[in-house]
Amino acid sequence: MVTPPGVPPALTLVAQRFADTSRGIVSFHLHRVFDVHAGFSKRHEDLVMDGVYSDGAIVKVHVTSYTIDGKTADAATLTTLVQSYEHPVPGAVFNVPFDPRYIAAYQYQSAGPQKIAFTSSLRDAAHGNGSFSFDGTGNVVSYTYQPNVLPPHASYGEVTDKRSQALPGYWAIVQETQEYKGTYGPFPGAGTVEITFSDFRRFGDLQSALRSLPGS
Repeated sequence: MVTPPGVPPALTLVAQRFADTSRGIVSFHLHRVFDVHAGFSKRHEDLVMDGVYSDGAIVKVHVTSYTIDGKTADAATLTTLVQSYEHPVPGAVFNVPFDPRYIAAYQYQSAGPQKIAFTSSLRDAAHGNGSFSFDGTGNVVSYTYQPNVLPPHASYGEVTDKRSQALPGYWAIVQETQEYKGTYGPFPGAGTVEITFSDFRRFGDLQSALRSLPGS
């Protein structure tokens, strides 16, 4: 793997470790809680689902429950949610700066021992500015960034992800926190998203993993 000139030397190790430890067919369990409020308006979502990764990309999900303000989401809303995970809009999924495929889209500088800062001028939600920290063997353990494009009504946003060894030789996000601030009409508002990933399982082929999903 070749990195651009001038990047911190550790980036080569980190990117190679990411490539080596994010491959394979792996199932996971997800719990997402979303809260937003502005003035007298508020919204609460609670989502529980299972899914399958192929080399780190989601290929299939099964929703166990999805409620909005305590009520089960209707069929159209549920379909839109599933599509957003299985077929994300181009530029919507964050391109992590330690993935060898995306290194050319970022600029880097050392931010201290085992920490690298990154920036990108690409104006979409798939890129942003922040930093990541890694352990002594090059595994990224956490990263925080501000997306270059924010959700509607937001004027500030920050995302923090924690990674760990979910399975032998396989690293993944286990916790994500998103925080947003902005306005809705004349009212200031704020939103948070808390996502927990758990119950990782490795499979030898994609069809076996898909059959393991609830409802299959």
